[in-house]
Amino acid sequence: MGDYTVLAEAGDSLVSILWEEIQIDPQINSLIDNENRISLDSPFDLQDNDSVKLSIYLYRITENASTKNQFPVQGNGTQLRKPPLTLDLHYLVTPLVGTVTDQQIILGKVMQVFYDRAILQGTDLTGSLAASGEEVRLILNPVALEETTRVWQAMEMSYRLSLVYLVRVVMVDSRREQFVQPVVTRRDQFSQRQG
Repeated sequence: MGDYTVLAEAGDSLVSILWEEIQIDPQINSLIDNENRISLDSPFDLQDNDSVKLSIYLYRITENASTKNQFPVQGNGTQLRKPPLTLDLHYLVTPLVGTVTDQQIILGKVMQVFYDRAILQGTDLTGSLAASGEEVRLILNPVALEETTRVWQAMEMSYRLSLVYLVRVVMVDSRREQFVQPVVTRRDQFSQRQG
């Protein structure tokens, strides 16, 4: 589980693992030669920035429905803490290079890295995510063209070749705790069968 900073840390973790793999690949490294060429800004915000070559933009956050009904977790002493808020993060991955061939090469590398490292844990993660002992999964999310088109329309840009990745499950710890009376006696309430 993590602190409220996990949203930023998830994006930083994606950039970090991508750069780790890109810098040892000479073909991709000729296109993206520096970690600063990978940005978490939206393609709209980067349209006048020629130095950035890849946008990994968090465009949507949803609550993970399959983990919604968790039990409270141990807090301090006899306190119980609300279960963590579990989130799915949706990233739009867009190459911002000139030629179609280079765009496809970059997307191919991103897919390869995210496929090979689909489970991030420990040193793959940054900040409170790394310290949490939890893992997050990277999933290629085949969204309908209509949804992707709406994202581009919201940014007031023409559609560009891009992918959507789902980062699942990022947990945000609750700070709310309540006192729980410890169990001091046990009472059995089994009735004996009368014959």
